[in-house]
Amino acid sequence: MMLALNNIGKKFLCAGEEVVLFDHFSLTLRSGEAKVLLGPSGSGKTTLLRIIAGLERPDAGEVLFDGQARFQGDQQQQQEFRHRQIGLSDQFARLLPQLTALENVLLPALGLKQDCRPRGRALLQQFGLANRADFFPQQLSGGERQRVALARAMLLQPPLLLLDEPTAALDAGRSRSLLALIQSLNRQQQVSVLLASHDPTVLEFFPDTVTLQQESDRK
Repeated sequence: MMLALNNIGKKFLCAGEEVVLFDHFSLTLRSGEAKVLLGPSGSGKTTLLRIIAGLERPDAGEVLFDGQARFQGDQQQQQEFRHRQIGLSDQFARLLPQLTALENVLLPALGLKQDCRPRGRALLQQFGLANRADFFPQQLSGGERQRVALARAMLLQPPLLLLDEPTAALDAGRSRSLLALIQSLNRQQQVSVLLASHDPTVLEFFPDTVTLQQESDRK
């Protein structure tokens, strides 16, 4: 899988005025690569990840996966592409409180004919959560919730992980544990990783960086 962003731009309206969030941003991420997306608050890191995931559309430029345009096909086809090709997780974990850890992990498989429960349990075991499969989110620590969210993102074995501030709500020890887990996915399974973060600890695990600047900072 190769991801290419070519001259991506995004703008929005604020008090009736058009504000350019970022413009002419380009990036290449090859199979098995990992990069950290840097930039000040408000520079659009989350928006960029959402564009790559297909949850938002850019106002300019193109997003390519293996040379194919990201925004092609109908809504269902794009959703299926996202589920199969992209794992997405952020600092809030966003687990459904009424579901157990295992049930949360299995959410991407809803509507699929295949039984993903063995895969879900295997991921929880791999992530050190085998004895937490039947726990509800409120019974888990912050680090455990993040690992459940990461397992959910990896359920369908996507070749690309998009991670938005995954360590922001964690202490130093739990941050390092989560980053080591992400690093092992990248190195051992050749999962490509694009990780947005302000946490300097991230750079100890993933030194390759790309900076997203607000358009106003360029002037």
